[in-house]
Amino acid sequence: MTQMATEAIDYGQLFHQAPAGYIVSGADGTILAANATMCAWAGVPAGGLDGTRLLDLMPAGDRLMYRTHAGPKLERDGHLGELSIELLGPDGERRPVLLSITRTVDGTEPKDLMVFFAAPERRRYERELASAHRKLQDAEANRAKLLQEARHRALHDPLTGMPNRRHLEEDLLRALARAGEERHRVGVLFCDVNKFKQVNDTLGHAAGDQVLEHVARMLSGAVRGADTVTRYSGDEFVVLIPRLDHPGELQAVAGRVRGCLAGAVPIAGSELRLGMSVGQADTAVRAAAGPAEHKELAKALLLAADLDMYRVKTEMSGTATAG
Repeated sequence: MTQMATEAIDYGQLFHQAPAGYIVSGADGTILAANATMCAWAGVPAGGLDGTRLLDLMPAGDRLMYRTHAGPKLERDGHLGELSIELLGPDGERRPVLLSITRTVDGTEPKDLMVFFAAPERRRYERELASAHRKLQDAEANRAKLLQEARHRALHDPLTGMPNRRHLEEDLLRALARAGEERHRVGVLFCDVNKFKQVNDTLGHAAGDQVLEHVARMLSGAVRGADTVTRYSGDEFVVLIPRLDHPGELQAVAGRVRGCLAGAVPIAGSELRLGMSVGQADTAVRAAAGPAEHKELAKALLLAADLDMYRVKTEMSGTATAG
């Protein structure tokens, strides 16, 4: 058996075993071939529709609609997409279907290739497709939410909810890049809670966590809207001031930050007086500076503020000892 003959048998099997109805007709609607599904729907044996007319398979109302609307459209456009009709089956039973027709030319004679989909099955398929689409959308929305939550956790301190060190590094690099473009300075405050170790040692770590949460709230209320407070590590916090336009701005924010812990802190039934050591540093940025220089500048700025904080803490410790 030749390959061509094998392919012909395969196409014949596809034609007759397809779950949809298939008809090949002449341009006048005379059926030349109908597959097994179509014959079963019509209640006739295989080949029983050959020589009949498509219109004979339709109830009167659909025949009229086909003659006045669908037929002229097929003549004009050469195709007809998803026409909703009914087919007459055994004992007058009506089967709703969706009909699509494509007109082709075989030699000199035009032929119509017709495909009939059972409408209930098509509607079920469309519902299943819509359901799958909704599930896909829900899964994508859930994935986006999980990614957003994961990024938030990666950039925020779990105890205070504040930005963490990684968040600060990203914010600081952006602030330095903008400062180079807009020709203003960037400042940071390095803050350390005084006597925090004593709180942990005497009242326990739960009390220490309450102190840190209180400090985070007080710091957030002490800075300006554009400034950001970061829990850097342990009892250390960093305030990023992304824009300094005038001399004295950094000192003014530092003063408010120092004063935010001036009062007593109610923790574990006690009123603690803690205070805060605040180091400060600021820098200008070259307009032509690139990412590598911004990274070095960020490290230098944080180190300078950290060293200044230790200087302040040492001076406060010396004063207390002398007193």
